[in-house]
Amino acid sequence: MKNRKITNGIAFLLITLVTVILQFKHLNEIPAYTHTWAQNDRLALANGFVRNELNFFKPQNYILNHQFPKNWSDPSYSTITAVEFPIHDYVPAVFMKAFGTNEPWVFHTYILIYSIVGFFFLYLLSKKICGSEVKAALVVVFAITSPIYTFYQGGFLPTIPSIANTIIALYCYALYFEGGKTKWFRWALFFFTFAALARFTFVIPFLSVLGFELIRIFQKKARFWPNVLAVGVSFLVIFAAQYYNSTLRDTYGSDFLSQLLPADNWAEMKSILEHMWEVMVLGYLSMKHYFLLFLLIVLVFIALLIKERNSYQVFSSWWIIFLFWIIGVCLFWGAMTKQFYAHDYYFLDTFYLPIVFFVALCLSVLPKPQWYFGETVMALFVIYFGMLTFRETSDFQQQRRFFMAGDHFTGTVMNFEGSDEFLSKSGVAREDTILVIHAYGPNIPFVQMNRIGLAVVGHNPDDIERGLNWKWDYVVFQKPYFMEDVYAIYPQILEKVEPIATNENLILCKRKTDTIPQSLMEFMGVKAPYKKIRFNFESSKKSPGLAFEKDSRDSKNQIGVVVENEVYGFAQDFTKEVGPDTKGRVLKINGKFLRKNERPIGIIVAYSTGNTLAFYQTIDLTSVSQANEWTEKEFILFLPKRSSVNEKLSFYIHNASKNVVLLDDFEFTFYRN
Repeated sequence: MKNRKITNGIAFLLITLVTVILQFKHLNEIPAYTHTWAQNDRLALANGFVRNELNFFKPQNYILNHQFPKNWSDPSYSTITAVEFPIHDYVPAVFMKAFGTNEPWVFHTYILIYSIVGFFFLYLLSKKICGSEVKAALVVVFAITSPIYTFYQGGFLPTIPSIANTIIALYCYALYFEGGKTKWFRWALFFFTFAALARFTFVIPFLSVLGFELIRIFQKKARFWPNVLAVGVSFLVIFAAQYYNSTLRDTYGSDFLSQLLPADNWAEMKSILEHMWEVMVLGYLSMKHYFLLFLLIVLVFIALLIKERNSYQVFSSWWIIFLFWIIGVCLFWGAMTKQFYAHDYYFLDTFYLPIVFFVALCLSVLPKPQWYFGETVMALFVIYFGMLTFRETSDFQQQRRFFMAGDHFTGTVMNFEGSDEFLSKSGVAREDTILVIHAYGPNIPFVQMNRIGLAVVGHNPDDIERGLNWKWDYVVFQKPYFMEDVYAIYPQILEKVEPIATNENLILCKRKTDTIPQSLMEFMGVKAPYKKIRFNFESSKKSPGLAFEKDSRDSKNQIGVVVENEVYGFAQDFTKEVGPDTKGRVLKINGKFLRKNERPIGIIVAYSTGNTLAFYQTIDLTSVSQANEWTEKEFILFLPKRSSVNEKLSFYIHNASKNVVLLDDFEFTFYRN
C-alpha cells in the first residue's frame, strides 16, 4: 500500500511537471493562432458570467447580433446566447470574480488543473487495465504528448475537462467492474453525465459502457434494477439541459452550432478525408505515436498467434466497450464530416480517447517480459519514447504559434490588444455599443475591448450597409484590414463615418454629420511619408534575383526580369528604412508588372532573424492581373511591431512555380503609423 501511494505520487508529480514545462510560458496567452474564434467564444462566455453577476442560467457573450438563426443579420440587442451546459466557462468566471481580474491565466489554470487530474486518473485506470505501472506510464506518455492535445490542454475549450471526466468515469466503472460497490457505478454515471453535459459528443463513451453493462446483465454478471434509476436520472439531466438550451436558442439565438453537418456526397467526403490526411494527420499524433500504434498492433497479433498472452485478463472483455466506442465516433464523424475539415479539435471530441484506450488494451494483451531486467528495459523504452515525443510536440507548439499575415483571426487579436484602454482614453464609455466591420470571429475584438457590440461578418456592400443602419455609438476598424475588407468593397464608407481617434492598429469613428470629403490616408491616420525608394530599372546595378532587358514597348526603356528559375526575385532588404525602433510601419508599394503565364506568382514582405521567420505577408499577383498584359497596382501594407530592432524586413517576388515576371517603375513609400 505504501509503495503504491509513492508510485502514484511520483506519477502525479511527473504529470504536473510535464504539463508545467509545456504550458507555463503560455499561461496568460490570449486565445490565438489556431481556432482563435472558438476559443475566444469561450473566454467571452466567462467574461459574460462575470458581467451578469454569475447567473448560470443566462449565459452571455459580447455579441448583440447572434449567428443563429439569421447568420448575424438581425440584431436581438441581447448578449444572452444558447450554449451547451457552460459549467467550464462558469467556474473560471467564479474565480475571475473572486480574484478581481479577467486575465486569461485564470481560465488557463482551471483547464490545466482539470487536465492534470484527468491524466492522473488515466494512469490509475491504465494500471488497472494493464496490471503494470510501466505500461500505465506508457499510456499516459502517449496521451499527454499528442500534439493536438498539448495545444488545447491549456486552452479554453470544454473538450479538455470532458476528456478528464470521461477518464474518471471509466476509472470509477473499473472499480465497480472489479466487484466494487454500486456506489462506484453511480460515481461513473455522475462523471459520464458531467462530460456529456459540457460536450454532447461524450455521450458516446457513456452509451458504450451502458451497452457493455447490458451485455453483462444478459450474462447475469450484473444486476439491472439497482442501477436503472440512476441511469434514468443521468439521461433525464442530459435531456433537461438540452431542452433548456433549445429554449434559450429559440428566445435569444445562439453563437454555437447545434445542427448536423454531414458531407453532401461521396466526392465531398473523399475530399475531406484527403484534406485530413494531408494537413491534419501529423497534428493529431506525431510519427512516433503512429509508430507505437503500429508496433503494438504487430506485437498483439504475434502474441495471439503464438498464444502468449498476459495472464492478467481481468479487463479483456473491455474490448467490447472499445468496439462500441469506435463505432459511435465513426457514426458521429459521418454526421459532422464538414466540421472535421477545418476543426482539428473535433479529433479530441471523438477519436483521441478511443485511441488512448486502444493503446491501454493492447498493452494489457502483451505478456510481462520474462527476460532479465525486462521491466527495467520497458521503463527505459517509456522514457526514451517520452523524450522523443516531448521534443516533437514542443516543436509543434512553436510551429502553431507562428503568425502569418493571412491569419486574420490572430491578426485581429493582435490589432485589438490594448483596445480597452485606447477606447477609454478616447472617451468611449463601458456602456456604449461598438460596431466592428469586418469582424474575424465576432467575439474576438469585443473580448479585447471588454465592451458589447455588433459585428458585421459578411464581405459584401449589403452587409456593411445593413450594419451601418443598426443602433450603435461608435464603429471601430482595423487598419491592416480596412483596405481589403471595407474600403475596396464599400468605398462610400468615407462618406458615412469620420475618425475621432487612431492608434497603430485601430480607427475609432462616429457617424459623419457633414459632407466635407476625407482622404483615405487621413482617414486611416497615416501621416506624410518619411522615406521613398524608387526603382525604374534603367541602371543595370546588380540586384539579388533580378535580370535586365530592353522593354519591347520602348527600346529606350529598360525593365527588370525575374527569370523562370529565380524563386526569390527582386529581393530587397528594407531593415534600415523601418527605422531604429520596433514600432509598426505602413508600406505602400506601387509598381508595374507583367507575368508571362498562369502559374502563381506573388509578393512577400517578411520579418526574420537569421533563418527564422517571425512574420510574413503575401500579396497574390495572379488574381489581380492577366497573363502577358502589363498591370499597374498599388498595395498598402500595415506592418506589425517587430519583436526586436535586429529583425530584418525583406521584400521579394516569390516565384516558386517558375513563372517569368517583368517589372517596371516600382516605388516603396514608408510611413510611420
